[in-house]
Amino acid sequence: MIVCKFGGTSVQDAAAILRLAKIVAARQHEQPIVVVSALARVTDSLVSLAESVRQGHAAALEATLETLHDRHRSVANALTGGEMALPALDAGFAELRSLLRPAVGRALTPAERDLLLGQGELWSSRLVEAALAHDGIPVAWVDARQVIVTDDRHGRATPLLDAIRLAAQNVMTPLLAAGRIPLTQGFIGATAAGRPTILGRGGSDFTASLLGAALDALRVEIWTDVNGLMTADPRIVPEARTLASATYDEAAELATFGAKVLHPATQLPLAAAGIPIVILNAQRPDQPGTIIGLTRASALRADGPIGSISWKPGAILVNVRAPRMLGAYGFLRQLFEVFERHEVPVDVLASSEVSVSLTVEDPTRLDALVRDLAPLGEVTVNEGRAIVAVVGHGMLSSPGIAARVFAAVQPANIEVISQGASATNLTFVVKEADGPAIVQRLHREFFGSS
Repeated sequence: MIVCKFGGTSVQDAAAILRLAKIVAARQHEQPIVVVSALARVTDSLVSLAESVRQGHAAALEATLETLHDRHRSVANALTGGEMALPALDAGFAELRSLLRPAVGRALTPAERDLLLGQGELWSSRLVEAALAHDGIPVAWVDARQVIVTDDRHGRATPLLDAIRLAAQNVMTPLLAAGRIPLTQGFIGATAAGRPTILGRGGSDFTASLLGAALDALRVEIWTDVNGLMTADPRIVPEARTLASATYDEAAELATFGAKVLHPATQLPLAAAGIPIVILNAQRPDQPGTIIGLTRASALRADGPIGSISWKPGAILVNVRAPRMLGAYGFLRQLFEVFERHEVPVDVLASSEVSVSLTVEDPTRLDALVRDLAPLGEVTVNEGRAIVAVVGHGMLSSPGIAARVFAAVQPANIEVISQGASATNLTFVVKEADGPAIVQRLHREFFGSS
């Protein structure tokens, strides 16, 4: 069997859902499991609903709910056979209204917020179910919350792999054996007690990989709106090319440092089993896409060790300078305990004998973070930074790579440099305004122009 995950742009309207149905029909012989995201931009609207509730804006709440309801009903009406989705959609919106209206004027609890943010996937899957059923595809709608078992950390729950494997085999395997095509939702899960959770933004890819690993899939397909992983962001570098293949490590580094095609954790459940991921374009299903696996295809090795140039704007650089840390026992432990306590993830880390530099994304916890770091040393914060990552395979064993990188960066200034122990990336921090030009110069250096 295979897993086919379709992102928000691949289910954004009736035309996109009809394309999805054709793709699934062409794969019936491979026993696909279908995973879908919410319609494009729906999750953002659900986030705004939570804010309207907190601020007591009942009118804004009702207007957004009505807009969302109308959009889903409109897509259903545009699908031949889509009327079968309407009862489930109407019931879902009625349930959501009953949750939100009494809460106006207060912040939603973490559990309520997870329940709210997961509704988009439930609605979109009903639309896809109608389209597949109309085309004669033996679809079986499955609530992902029966399969994706997580801990109770709301907002970014951790999946419990053994429980997911057992649940997937109990729920999905009998359907596949009966010739049915399971259709489920990405992004959402539930605790062992049945309380809804979410995997974090972009988590639909992660859902697909969890199911693929649990059921020993032949491959996991991620259907999106680009042809695959690229040598750079085509919005910055128009001549960027599609990568024929990439390693799991390369894909993870690219996803971490700005490539939004793939969730950073997608490869984790699949790498140990060697299950490949294929990135494909739902609008151009004839394109071969990018294959992600243990090794890069020999055809790509001719391009050299560099696979892609990635960048991530919106970084905040935090520097902690503490001369007394020289030779001090436990300094780094104390430093990271502060970040752990505030649940602030770190993207880039570099250290010297007397200072540590780190980048973070979330500005909402910055003041509290700086306050608790102050006892450790002098803390400075620089916002408006970007992370640039040169990602490739075997970079440490390729002489001259760093020299070429730094020559191409000039005349911009590099503030922090970090090279991963995995030898798959050379990462540095620059001013955000310099980022696009740096990416363009690096791409010309390693890939030329076409």
